[in-house]
Amino acid sequence: MRRGEVREHPALPALYLLALGTPALAVSDAPTWVTVMGWVGAISFGLLILRLVLVGFTGYERLVGLRIIRRAGFDLLGSALGSGTEPHASADADPDFERPPVWRRGPFWLALFWITAALGLVTLLAFNHVVDRDDAAMLELFKPLRVGLVFYVAVASFAGLLVLIGQRFSVFGTTSIIGVVLGVAALLVVQSVATGFQHEFERRVLGVYAHINVTRAFGISEYRRFEGWLRTLPGVEGASPFVYYAMALAPYTGGPASAGAPGNAGVAGSDVKLASVLVKGIEPSTADQVIDLPPHLVRGSGRVIPLTDLRSSYELMPVPDRADGDLPQVIAATPDPRGPGWYDTAITQWNAREHGEDPFRIGRSHIDDDVWEDPPDETSEIPAQDRIDTSSLPTMFIGVGLARELDLGEGDIVRLVDPGATFDHSEEPKFVYYLVAGVFQAGFQEYDSRLVYVDIKELQRFKYRGKDIVSGVDLRLSDQDRAAEVGAAIREALNGPQIAEYSVLEWQKLNENLFSSIRTQKNIITVILSLVIFVASFNVLSALWTMVIRRTPEVAIIMSMGATGPQVARIFQVTGMTIGLAGSLAGVVFGLVMCWLVQLYGYTLDPEVYFIEQLPVEISLVQIAWILGLGLVICFIATIPPSLRAARLRPVEGLRYE
Repeated sequence: MRRGEVREHPALPALYLLALGTPALAVSDAPTWVTVMGWVGAISFGLLILRLVLVGFTGYERLVGLRIIRRAGFDLLGSALGSGTEPHASADADPDFERPPVWRRGPFWLALFWITAALGLVTLLAFNHVVDRDDAAMLELFKPLRVGLVFYVAVASFAGLLVLIGQRFSVFGTTSIIGVVLGVAALLVVQSVATGFQHEFERRVLGVYAHINVTRAFGISEYRRFEGWLRTLPGVEGASPFVYYAMALAPYTGGPASAGAPGNAGVAGSDVKLASVLVKGIEPSTADQVIDLPPHLVRGSGRVIPLTDLRSSYELMPVPDRADGDLPQVIAATPDPRGPGWYDTAITQWNAREHGEDPFRIGRSHIDDDVWEDPPDETSEIPAQDRIDTSSLPTMFIGVGLARELDLGEGDIVRLVDPGATFDHSEEPKFVYYLVAGVFQAGFQEYDSRLVYVDIKELQRFKYRGKDIVSGVDLRLSDQDRAAEVGAAIREALNGPQIAEYSVLEWQKLNENLFSSIRTQKNIITVILSLVIFVASFNVLSALWTMVIRRTPEVAIIMSMGATGPQVARIFQVTGMTIGLAGSLAGVVFGLVMCWLVQLYGYTLDPEVYFIEQLPVEISLVQIAWILGLGLVICFIATIPPSLRAARLRPVEGLRYE
């Protein structure tokens, strides 16, 4: 067992100090120097672990260190629990040896706990398979059973881990490991929930809003050239024009029994519901390139609804592009997809058609049209359903929350009112009747209850008085994390006198305050729960310190046989790191089980408070890796004081009373 003296390399203290910078990797949106410090710390920590494996785990330090905490042949529930380190005598060596009954043996309880945990999981899976997760009444009825199953599986899994750890390690080792298990499992579960909430929120926001949108305060008439240039940028996957406008929406309540005609119902009645909505005009042919409306329609309506079901027969007034000198250079250099001289042809054709007194058709009072300025005669005996030809009405998509609030469904008629038709209120508000062609569910309460989609021409009719102008262009990227990079490239290309005209908004800035609060809460929770592992490390420190005191004679004997201080220190470092590794791995296993149970249970949330309906859980390998690393780092730090205490022990003091 005697080994030559090993001198510590002078670079080791520097590695120890640098390794303390590893947690800096967990800081989001950190300065470059903090990120560099984190990576340097991670590399230093890896080198220390590698050295420990190559030097400390290959000699007698590993053997002695593991012997200190290993339960040599004892069962956790056996008759010799915590009463020494000698193995049971075997039946072959002693004919009079009487084995304990099966129910007092560790393997029996280990199998019992894990089998019952597996049965509970199977029952929970079968329940979720049989019962419709959308059936709220059924879920509420069986809620006590589901809660009981989750609690039962969690307790059985933890008890199984406790038995397994207790069979392999001593009492000191088991209690220290359990503390690390609970700390790591709690951190993993909370981190998985926080990460799932953050990413689910991002996914739902990006399902409605694009990764980047470029707007201009007074609208963009040259949007086709603008869109063509944006599509050429690296990383851009899709582009589509849009128009936003705040309006009011009311259901049409007229019918055969109503004395009022279309345009009258909803004005005279005092019980008519009215909702303020944000209307988004989209281009049906390209909108699916930038938003996830098709799957939202499937979730809300239960069937596939093509975006082309958004129809509009409105004819826009052609608007010429601004002069090239007034445009950014990149836009001026982009050819118009409609070809040269398109405007003269288009305006000639538009002027040749009949548009009535109002060239923008706002406020027409023809019965056969879909727009009324004045209500028709209330004494009319023509049934209301006969006065509206639904096949000629423009269509819209509404959210499930709005449909529930106004008691609407597919095929219903609604009225969209422009409250800002004139700034001086000299005219009555303009309104248009629409047919509900589909109901979407974005899974985000704010959008499902206040967002409405129409064909972009319908909103150009209101906001820009029938002119072919859009608010901006939406972009979807191949990688959403490149939004800041692509946005910076757009700003740089538009640099010049026109830069103030254009606004480039990345998805991170769309709900910046909410995103920031979620990240802050996640970081705070991480720090708080890391303290659980830190407290557990005191268990490791106290256990190792007690071992050093109790084993002073053994340490003195080893040192008198030629072992050096660093070699003795590594014995207790191996012991502490074994506790940390076993506890971290077992904690990850238990944490994954808990995450799975949370997913199977499907804990519901109030969407008006949390914006989403169900508690999300998302597990990543990177997350597991850094939690494992954090547990090992804290346990390694806890081994330093007792290791130094053992290394400084003088052999004569340890053997004085022996």
